[in-house]
Amino acid sequence: MDLAIDGGQTGLRIGLAESGRIREIRELPGLSYAEGSPVEAVLERIGTGWGPLGTVCLGLTTILDDPGRLAGRLLSMARRVLITTDVVTSHAGAFAGGDGVVLAAGTGAIALGVGDGIRQVDGWDSLHGDIRQVDGWGYLYGDAGSGFWIGRRGLDAAFRGFDGRAEPGPLTERAQAVFGDLAGLPGRLYLAPDAVARIARFAVHVLELAGDLGCVQERARDSGRVVEPVGDSGRVAEPAGDRSRPDPVARAIVEEAASELAGTVAAAARCFAKGAAVPVAWTGRLLRDNGLRARFEAELARLLPQATLRPPAGDSLAGAALLAASTGPSRYQPMIRTAER
Repeated sequence: MDLAIDGGQTGLRIGLAESGRIREIRELPGLSYAEGSPVEAVLERIGTGWGPLGTVCLGLTTILDDPGRLAGRLLSMARRVLITTDVVTSHAGAFAGGDGVVLAAGTGAIALGVGDGIRQVDGWDSLHGDIRQVDGWGYLYGDAGSGFWIGRRGLDAAFRGFDGRAEPGPLTERAQAVFGDLAGLPGRLYLAPDAVARIARFAVHVLELAGDLGCVQERARDSGRVVEPVGDSGRVAEPAGDRSRPDPVARAIVEEAASELAGTVAAAARCFAKGAAVPVAWTGRLLRDNGLRARFEAELARLLPQATLRPPAGDSLAGAALLAASTGPSRYQPMIRTAER
C-alpha cells in the first residue's frame, strides 16, 4: 500500500492507495505559512499509524523548511518517499502522465506545462526541457488571479471605501458584514496564523458581487443567509448589496483575475511546439465559479487559440497515487525529491 498526500493551504488530504488507486481518504486542516515548522506540521497531520508502506508521495503547496528531515522521518514507515509540489501531482492526475497544461487555482495559482516543444533558450527551459512551471511564487509576490489575490484586492477596495479614499460601495459593506469592525481588522488579521486562507475566503464575496453567483467554496446557509466568520465571533452575516446589480469594482477585479490566470496558462504552453494543439485542464475550487470561468475561457481563447479545454482525468490526490505507484523515472523527475531505503 502507498500513501498519497495533497497538502494545500485550505485543506490537506491523505489517501491510502493501492496500485495507483485511492482506497481511503482522510481530510485534515490545511498548511499555514505562519504555522511554525512546515515539516512538523506535515508530520503531525500524517501521523504514525499507517503501518509498513511502499511509497509516500507528497504534493504540497507550502515551502518546506527541511525536506530532507521530512523524508528521513517518513522512511521509518515507507520504503520510498517522493516530495514535490501540488502542481506536479495535479498534472499527473489531470493527464495521467501525458502532455498538457494544468492550472491549479485555489488559494494560490500555478500552472505546469508538459509538452514536446523545442527547448527554449531561457534558463528554466534549458534546465527542464519540456517542463515549464509558471507562477506559484506565493502570496507575497505571485499567485496572480488566485483566491488570495482576489480576496486581497477586494479588501483593498473595501478599506478604500472605509477610510474615505473612495466612495464606500458593496465591497465595503460586505467586508463589514463578514469581518465586523474594519478598524480593528488589521489587529486581528495580521496576527492570525491563517491570515492567507481567511483573506482568500473573501474571494467568494468578490465573485458574488461581480454579478455571478459561484460556488468557490461550500457555504453553509441558514434561511438564505451566508454563514461566515465575523471578527472572532463567527456570527451569521447578512449578504450586503443588491445582487441584481453587479458591482463594477468587484467585476473589474474578477476580469483582471481571469486575464492573469489565462496569461499564466499561455506562458506554461510555451513548452509545446509552435502552433501545436495544447490540452488544458484546471483544478482547484476557484474556477468552479461560473462567471470567472467564462471570462478565463474567453481570455484563454484570445491568448492561446490552439488551447483545448478538457476536464481533468483525476485530481491532485489521484496524481500523487499514480506517482507513488510508478516504478521507473517519470518525466516529472526534475521536480521531485526522491528518498529510498
